[in-house]
Amino acid sequence: MTSVVLTETKDYSEEEIRETVARALDGLNYDLNNKIDLVVIKPNLCYYWDYSTGETTDPRVVSAIIDWVRQRIGKDVCIIVAEADASAMRTNYAFKMLGYEKMSSERNVKLVNLSKGKIVERAVVVAGEKFLLPVNEILLDANLIINVPKMKYHRAVGFTCALKNMFGAIAKPRKYVYHNKLDRVIVGINKIIKTNVVLVDGVIACGKVPKRIGAIMAGDDILATDIVVAKAMSCEPHRIGYLKLAMEEKIGNINSINLIENPVKLEDIKKKFPRYNHSLQKIYWKLQLETLKTYARIVGDIIPPPLLEDSE
Repeated sequence: MTSVVLTETKDYSEEEIRETVARALDGLNYDLNNKIDLVVIKPNLCYYWDYSTGETTDPRVVSAIIDWVRQRIGKDVCIIVAEADASAMRTNYAFKMLGYEKMSSERNVKLVNLSKGKIVERAVVVAGEKFLLPVNEILLDANLIINVPKMKYHRAVGFTCALKNMFGAIAKPRKYVYHNKLDRVIVGINKIIKTNVVLVDGVIACGKVPKRIGAIMAGDDILATDIVVAKAMSCEPHRIGYLKLAMEEKIGNINSINLIENPVKLEDIKKKFPRYNHSLQKIYWKLQLETLKTYARIVGDIIPPPLLEDSE
């Protein structure tokens, strides 16, 4: 049986966030008896947006996870906070701009750019197709991977959480080359890199608008967690391409989910989340983008790459 814990922070203070994260992770009763020497924490650092936009993982949430790891596993365990470059984002700049350098100094943890260092290509088969994906050996060596995604919509795939967050760990910076087979690549990287624990940052959720909803969710199965979060965002999991494919490829256990609502209920989160109609939003966005492209051609300007990536 897999478990997903739903909880919430009330006053959004650092101390309250720390207590809420610990409550969520402790509620999983995850087995930490095996020897754990290396813990990798993978936040979602999408472009250079501050956590207040709801687009990137709050460094206070990551700090709380670090404290929990040291309390439950040991003070001497090696902890790495890791992210990879993207087409329009360099991880080293994101670490500096988004408060992660400050956090790493205060918590004495390493920051690692997954696009640098020892990169290996691993073969994977998804839906009968075999392809190679470049990954950093640090992810392969880790004893415990804690995936810390955001709770948010995504223009291209509709919904993004833990499975999509691991797509960001692929070592190749220009990930738009995968967009013609995005669902398969998302599932593929999650076959190669196994998330042990998911801690969803829904303190500020990103839907139609960014909104403080205070949600913190933990899960010990990546697919089960994504499905619960999708429902909390009023998304139908079977209508999300990569979730449907992940179910078909059986990369998680969704037959028996132990939903622990402590104290917040799934319906409470659902009511708070600023939902929107993804189909209508996608049409509206395409119209906006075509207008922007026309403007760029006329004045000789360029369109920021993140906007083009979201349109594919």
